[in-house]
Amino acid sequence: MIPNIFHFVWFLPDSGGKPFSLFHYVAIKSAYEINKPDKIFIYNNRPPDTEWWHKLNGMVEVVKTEPPEEIYGNKLYHLAHKADVTRMKVLKENGGIYMDLDTICKKPFTPLLNYKFVMGKQGRFRNMGLGNSVMLAEKNAEFLSIWSEEYKTFRSKGHDKYWGEHSIQRPEKLSKQYPELIHIEPYDSFQYPIYYSFCLKKLFVKNLDFKNAYCHHLWENGSYELYLKNLTVEEIKTKDTTYNKLARKFL
Repeated sequence: MIPNIFHFVWFLPDSGGKPFSLFHYVAIKSAYEINKPDKIFIYNNRPPDTEWWHKLNGMVEVVKTEPPEEIYGNKLYHLAHKADVTRMKVLKENGGIYMDLDTICKKPFTPLLNYKFVMGKQGRFRNMGLGNSVMLAEKNAEFLSIWSEEYKTFRSKGHDKYWGEHSIQRPEKLSKQYPELIHIEPYDSFQYPIYYSFCLKKLFVKNLDFKNAYCHHLWENGSYELYLKNLTVEEIKTKDTTYNKLARKFL
């Protein structure tokens, strides 16, 4: 049984980095309101000093966590890969639901809590792997143990051709070897619309209802400058888009 507790990871680099913003807050608030979790944990190395971070007071438990520097002796160069390793570790140790901070919940994950481990297919038509932006796991899930062992061959140095090898492609490969240890949700449960620019418009320009979605992934790397960086409460309240109509309920 997967416990109804949520895990978020927010690592800040030594200098720079994006501020903890309105859409990050909405990610957590939507999980809180929609899923009524027993607890929400956020794993953080340096608490940011922003309005939206302070609004989380009383909603989350902050766990002081330093980003890991290596795994099985393999150096982790990019903060995203350090977060990948951290999410797997906290899920294995505690069980629960992991979500990226560029997500928004639409309906409860309750029907999925009876599985051992859950990921969602990434991409509708192409074989893109399994998305690790949303994962559900029972404590000590065997699939996580097997997947973690795969990091003995980790070789990415950042945004290179191995970027998603262990985090996205490897779990799909393992799902074919150990189908009894994982439940895979369809492409439109967690990861849709996908990160292509014309798909992002379905979230931030058009006003659509994706009825099968438990949540949406906002693909911050591609949507930040265009849509999320300057997002305001007023815009969410007054402009009818797929994202805004969901988000305004959590302001």
